[in-house]
Amino acid sequence: MTSDPQWLLEGDLRTTLSTTWPDYRNPLVLVVEDHADTREMLRTLLSIFGCCVIEAEDGERALNVAEHVRPDLILLDTKIPRLDGLALTRLIRSHPSLRDVPIVAVTGNAAPQFQVEALTAGCNHCLVKPVDFGKLEEVIRGIVRSKRRPQYSMVVRSRGVMCCARS
Repeated sequence: MTSDPQWLLEGDLRTTLSTTWPDYRNPLVLVVEDHADTREMLRTLLSIFGCCVIEAEDGERALNVAEHVRPDLILLDTKIPRLDGLALTRLIRSHPSLRDVPIVAVTGNAAPQFQVEALTAGCNHCLVKPVDFGKLEEVIRGIVRSKRRPQYSMVVRSRGVMCCARS
């Protein structure tokens, strides 16, 4: 984390709004949501979590933005105009430079079969609206932890080799 958490470079869409997670490294989150009030609520919440936030109101714009900025995470409403969330997820998963970007589906559809469909399309997680903020924070932290590459050291024991992760 930089000593000056408030930074903005001209043309850069990453803006830090908080330093509440000192080990978080300010991930760039693309929020794809067609309702302005929901986007604002998510932007505020994610800023509190220490995320940099960019937004798109429909699937086509989201794909265009994702291709240009390659976000660290995508929060994706599944019912959006121009290209629905599941179709967008399939396109992202087939895109060479975006296929590994984690996608969290945010949906009003609580049916288990829809959640299975979202995961089958390529979403990493599925959250049901209204979003549980604690669960959202837990999912984001888990994704960030999984993206950090631990360094390994080798410890040799008399009965074999044991690898230990160092943080």
